[in-house]
Amino acid sequence: MNDLDLIDKVKNLNDSLALKELASRHSGLCHQIIKKYYKSIIDFGLDPEEIANDKTYVIYKSALNFDPLKNTKFSTWVGNQMRYHCLNCINKRSNTVNMDETSIKSIIEKRQLCFHNSTNFIKDKSEQIFLILNKMKDSRVIDIFKMRYFQGKKLTPWHIIGKKMGISTQTVINLHNKGKNILKNKLTTKNFIDTI
Repeated sequence: MNDLDLIDKVKNLNDSLALKELASRHSGLCHQIIKKYYKSIIDFGLDPEEIANDKTYVIYKSALNFDPLKNTKFSTWVGNQMRYHCLNCINKRSNTVNMDETSIKSIIEKRQLCFHNSTNFIKDKSEQIFLILNKMKDSRVIDIFKMRYFQGKKLTPWHIIGKKMGISTQTVINLHNKGKNILKNKLTTKNFIDTI
């Protein structure tokens, strides 16, 4: 059965087997499109697997909207729809930057940031976050982020960071929140988004 027959079954009969066959045929193309946007997907703290899980839905929508009279191959149509889906996910995320601790840790891990022992530490493609923190007047902020997120798999407790730095737990939290707010402001500006 060709793509047009399968599309017809999806459109008119809501045939799940026809959709499954279309998905089987065009999933590889969807994965190629996601691969092209992989860096941006990661940079915005999105999960590529979650976007990949949407591929059957994208193929389903593509089948419903496909017009064979426009002399376009269905694979081209699916590729474009997957591209738009990736871009829409990235654009939505660029307008809302989540700065809770789990998100910060997740972004850092996904970007595979590597630290040196000094404050001039960054050595990876996505150094923007820590360049921002490095520009802060109070160098303790960057030290707190290092200790909080890079001392093992678990987050280092505030009081332990305070003890190591010789400051109170509340001061550690205040400095961390200051860094977090700076990141949130900087990451949502157009200038930052344009550098990615």
